[in-house]
Amino acid sequence: MNTGNLLVGAGLGAALAYMLDPDTGNRRCALLRDQLVRAGRKTRGGLDATARDVVNRGRGVAAVTRARLRPEHVDDDTLRERVRAKLGHVSAHPRAIDVHVQNGNVTLRGPILASEITDVLTTVSNIRGVRAVTNELDTHESSDNIPSLQGEGKGATSRFRPSPATRALVAAGVATGVWMYAKR
Repeated sequence: MNTGNLLVGAGLGAALAYMLDPDTGNRRCALLRDQLVRAGRKTRGGLDATARDVVNRGRGVAAVTRARLRPEHVDDDTLRERVRAKLGHVSAHPRAIDVHVQNGNVTLRGPILASEITDVLTTVSNIRGVRAVTNELDTHESSDNIPSLQGEGKGATSRFRPSPATRALVAAGVATGVWMYAKR
């Protein structure tokens, strides 16, 4: 007789005896059923959220693509507000930067940390409606002795939270890697 089959048989027998116990077996079966139902609901909810996230991201990509292919004239005030809104995502001190817009041409002035300048210029040049960016920023290696760069700042400190779609892709990749490793 094979030892593996003996162990599997013994395990199944113990599980059946545990679940079919006349005193508490029904309660154990009900608990197990409830746990499986709950796990099924949570899994279904997670899959629904992931599917909605993927669909919404696809719609967003399509909308951005359509917008980039369609020429758009934006008035200077709207463009200035778009630039100001984006600066808060890439600069720790966005209020220190003065934004001037004329006919879609954006001029940036004021103090900025050297570590932020590339992200700021790239972000501003990628905003819809911006024709050109003129860099008149005063670059500083540190915030010492520059009042508008003092303090912690509020921008560029967002925490990374992966979306449901990202988590699903990572989980699928890990599962595939585990499966491929197990097949070896």
